[in-house]
This record gives sequence, C-alpha cells and structure tokens, in this order.
Amino acid sequence: MNRIPQYFLILAAGVVIGAGAAWFHLGGTRAPGPKPLPAPAAEARKEKKILFYRHPMNPQVTSPGPQKDEMGMDYVPVYEEEERTEAETPGTVRISPEKIQKIGVKSEEAQRRTLKRTIRTVGTVDHDEASVFTINAKVGGWVEKLYVTRTDQMVHPGDPLLELYSPELIATQEEYLVALRARARLKDSPSGEIKNGAEDLVQASRMRLKYWDIGEREIKRIEDEGTISRTLAIYAPAHGIVTEKMVNDGMKIEAGETLFKIIDHSRVWVYGEVFEYELPFVKVGQRALITPSYAPSEVYTATVAHIYTHLGGVRHEAEGGMEETRTVKIRFELPNPGHRLKLGMYVNVELAVDVAENALAVPDSAVINTGAKSVVIVDRGEGRFEPREVLVGGQADGYYHIVSGIKAGERVVTSGNFLIDSEASFSAAMKGMKGH
Repeated sequence: MNRIPQYFLILAAGVVIGAGAAWFHLGGTRAPGPKPLPAPAAEARKEKKILFYRHPMNPQVTSPGPQKDEMGMDYVPVYEEEERTEAETPGTVRISPEKIQKIGVKSEEAQRRTLKRTIRTVGTVDHDEASVFTINAKVGGWVEKLYVTRTDQMVHPGDPLLELYSPELIATQEEYLVALRARARLKDSPSGEIKNGAEDLVQASRMRLKYWDIGEREIKRIEDEGTISRTLAIYAPAHGIVTEKMVNDGMKIEAGETLFKIIDHSRVWVYGEVFEYELPFVKVGQRALITPSYAPSEVYTATVAHIYTHLGGVRHEAEGGMEETRTVKIRFELPNPGHRLKLGMYVNVELAVDVAENALAVPDSAVINTGAKSVVIVDRGEGRFEPREVLVGGQADGYYHIVSGIKAGERVVTSGNFLIDSEASFSAAMKGMKGH
C-alpha cells in the first residue's frame, strides 16, 4: 500500500478526535454558538494597550515599538492605564505588589500625639547676685585687730570682722556722751524748747555713729558705761563666706575703701545654654533636673528663672576650621544645703519641654527634606503612592509635627519612600516630555 494515503488517514483521524473533544468540552449536545465567558475572565483576557516604549536607562529616549538598547536590554513598555492614573492625580505612581515587597515599603497612619523632648546642656554654678555683701569703710583709721584672717571663712550675722581705731570715731563718741549728759541735766527744765534741743542733739550724735556702721551693741555700751572706746568693731551683716579680704592687721584704711566681700552660698544660680533652635520650647517656670558630674546620684530640682535677652555663641572645631553655634543663656535658681554645689562647678542639666500638644505627627523617617521643601509619600492603597508637600513643625520622640499637608488617618510611607519619590519624579519627567 502507498504510504502517502496512510498519512492522510492518520491526519483525518486526529482532526475528528480533536473536534469531538472540543465538542465534549463545550457542552456536548447544547445548542451551537459561542459560550459567553464570565465577566472577570473576559476582562482578564483583555490586554492593556501599550502607548510607547522607553529606554531602560535614559527616560528621554522613547520608541513607538519594541526594541533593544545598545546594551541589549529591552525597552520598557508604558501602558495606557499608567498614563490615565497619572492624569487623575499628578505625581501619583502605581507600583506592583512584587516591587513593593522587593523595596521593603512600610507605611504608618498619621495620628495626633503630644510630642515631648528633653533638652540637655551643661550648666555652671554661680552665686546668687542678691546674696553678695561688700563691706566698706565709712571712716578712715587703722586696723587694730583683725578677726577674719583668711578668705573662704564662714561668718554669721553679728560676727566681728575687725576693730578700727579712728580719731573721728573717738570724737563722735565724746560728742554723744556730752549730748547724753546735757539731756540728763535738762530733763527737769520747765522750758520745753530746751529739752527738745537737748534731745535733738542726742539723736544727731547717735545717727552719726550709725552712719559710720557702729552697731546698736556698741552704742548701747557707750550709753550704759558712759565711757568711750578706743576702737570700735565692724560686724558681718549677713551669713556667708568671705570671698575677698583686702585688709591686714595694722593697715591704714581710707573712707570708702573696700574691706571684705561676703557671699551667701545657701542659694545658688546655675547658668546653662541652649541652642537657638531650641529657644521656642523653653519657658520660664519649666522644671529641670540638675546633677553634679561628680555625683550622678545627687539630683536637684529647679525651674527656669530667667531667659536672657541676648544671644551668645559656642566655638567648636569643624572640618573647615573653627565654627560658632548660636546659643541663648538661661538661669536656674535652687537651694544649696550643706554648700554641696561649689561656685564654678559644672553640672548636667536636663530640661523636659513640650514641643506640641495634640499635634498631627508622622515618624521622622517619613519626611523627605529636599532642602527647599518637605515631602511625604501618602499610601493610597492598591499600590498607589502620592508625593505630597507638607509644612513641618517641631521634632521630638522620633516624630515630626505636621502643620499642614495631610490629614489624620492618612497612611504615610516610612520605609522605601526615597525610591518611591524617585519613581514619582521619573513619572513626572516622562509626563512633562509628552508631545516632544
């Protein structure tokens, strides 16, 4: 038998078998006609329309048809759906789930929070300016005896500082005794004018002694004993440490000369400096914790007593040389029991401040600072991401205060946002090249 007819027979049998299988698969004896596909399947079979192709490495190069670049890489197709999405919301990009997973995109909901932060600085202990006492000589003379023989000596109110010999003081004492005797003789005089004159003389002599810092104790001794003293003592007016001593035994002093300086250390001031950008968060009355560097377990509580009106600077070394950072001085006032805090000592200062209350906040990793503006990537779901410019407030606790640009409840991208922003800029560039 000829082999060619055998091949035709085998081919015809295959056609018949295939037709029967198709007839069985489409429903057997059902009425002829195309079987309608379900709507999702029909939509799935619908192919996306390709508008053009772009160079994989240079978006400015496009092609109406598929081709390869000089490296052998295929041009990337641009579909109609992508263009329509961009037209609906400018800057919005659509990213496939596979790409989202590959670049590690994470998002978080923008919520209202109370943002707090801790300002840390180094403070310096200094004296209370209201607790400094300067002892001056009101009259000239010689130092007969010195009770305070060294600096850093503790004195209390009424403690003698020195004994002063002065001819003027002796003459004034004699005048006071004469006035006292005259008042005693004239106390029974029938003339009221004479008695008043004697009393005025006594009071004038007494006030002259007080003007020269002669204390009530010395004046009382003169009245009781009726004798003058060759020397008169000058007493400490307050409690404190003698920080300066300008006299020695036997020294001649002149009226107006400074003898001692006494500072009360039972209450001290602490000066700290904060950076200029931290100044809006610092208020008078805010509570601070102060810790000496030598004893971290000792914690003192103080409040901000004053914010100074002028700016200063802290110089520090940088790559290009010395630079200066603008700072503002603030002052704390606190008790110093046992004089544990020494003048000139360095202490650590922690100041807890409120950056914003009930503020819309997003993680600081969600904010892209371009230098000219701040941008966040809003996750709109279904793989759509929209770059949006925002106005940023303070930063604290790992969050930024968002003044405007987004609403509470919107989700912002916290990881992979730089890649999405690059994709959005790329899409915007392609859109701007349309028609060229």
